[in-house]
Amino acid sequence: MKRLTLAAGLFVMATTAAATSKLENLTLEQAVQIALQNHRSLQVSQAALDMAEAQYQQAMGAFRPHVGFDAGVQRADQNRTYTFSGTIMTPATDATGLVNYITHSSLPANSVVIPSQPMTIDMTTELFARDTAQASLDLTYPLYTGGKQDAVIGMAKKGVAVAREEKRKTELEVVHDVQKYYNGAVFAGQMEQLASDTLERFQALEDLTDRLYQNASLKVKKTDFLRSKTTTAMTRSMVDEAKYASALSREALANAMGLPVNSELTLAPEAPLPAFNADLDTLISDAMKFNPDKQRLELAVQIADDRINEARSDSRPTIGLDANTYHVFNKYKDGLFNADNRTGWTLGVGLKWSLFDGGMAKAATDAARAGKIKLEAQRVLLDNGLALQVKNDFLRIQRSRAQVEDSTKAESYAEENRQLNVRAYQEEMVETKDVIEAQLIEAFASAGVFNARHELRDALADLDYQVGMALQAKP
Repeated sequence: MKRLTLAAGLFVMATTAAATSKLENLTLEQAVQIALQNHRSLQVSQAALDMAEAQYQQAMGAFRPHVGFDAGVQRADQNRTYTFSGTIMTPATDATGLVNYITHSSLPANSVVIPSQPMTIDMTTELFARDTAQASLDLTYPLYTGGKQDAVIGMAKKGVAVAREEKRKTELEVVHDVQKYYNGAVFAGQMEQLASDTLERFQALEDLTDRLYQNASLKVKKTDFLRSKTTTAMTRSMVDEAKYASALSREALANAMGLPVNSELTLAPEAPLPAFNADLDTLISDAMKFNPDKQRLELAVQIADDRINEARSDSRPTIGLDANTYHVFNKYKDGLFNADNRTGWTLGVGLKWSLFDGGMAKAATDAARAGKIKLEAQRVLLDNGLALQVKNDFLRIQRSRAQVEDSTKAESYAEENRQLNVRAYQEEMVETKDVIEAQLIEAFASAGVFNARHELRDALADLDYQVGMALQAKP
């Protein structure tokens, strides 16, 4: 129910965003979901995945039975005939029996022999009529390919897996970018608010200094008044810079979400800092399982094995089955297309084997094997680099957590110090520079808290990206 409610809310927000380009009280989860729906790079990666799946089906189809139907009609200029002409020799024939029968005599055998005689033949017969139609059904099927079938299909299947990891990496990049820009926009908004609050305090201090100076205070001099006005003017300039940075960070967030330019965004209040209790060994192990770059390289090593098998198959025989059935339509019932020849079928098995190719198959196998060795070496480098990056993010998180705790304490002390100095200044017990210093220290302490929180969220986002778990963390 919670997921359904969130989906409905996102749909309404997306519809509103498309119509007005204005989003209010935007949370990080909502920003991520909108980006995953709108970002153009995800459409590109989805198209690449669809193409890889189509190529896999194409590879599968290449080794399935192929059935084809052919039909055609043709007319010749005249009926087709066959002409036989030449001279043949008749065989020598013993005519003794025939003579004895006619003459009623009893001549011995071979007494009357008719010698061999040349005979001229000039004969034309019709083969088939001028109009002929024929239809045939053909079947071809590879019985044995020397391992090429498994290699090609295996490469295509792993190509789909690589494209899927590419898409997941794109999604991780989108999520990571949105997290970075959202946290940056929150930090910029906090700094803008801090600068505005600091400006209000310095303006109040300026008014107080002015009153004390105009009332001829013994401790507040014109230099104190000028120092107060200078500090206020400098703070006002910092407010302008903070407003610019805050507006720019929101524009960057809108762009990362795939929203139109000049979209109006207001962010939800800062969420509590997430808990973090993972250990380094578990994080490194998860990175080896889920990081898309790691998974793509593992698939590349497996594809290299298939390339080796494909190269080896070129030196092995291939065997295929071929079957055909046909029927011929012709009005001439004799000749070439007689009753025996009008309908028929053939079934055959063929073998093709390259006995000598000049060493091409061996060279291709060696090249594929060398490519696998190269990928395995790259895998070692990637594992070491990925583990180092995860450890770096882990240490950043530990550092930032400690900084958040210490900066929060410092902020509390600075706030109390500023309040005491302001009350003492009203009683002319401290100098103007002490109050200015106390207010600046509080501003710097508050900025330190905001910066430590931002660094912590930034490190968590980087760790999620390296481990490849950012998508699993989505609601």
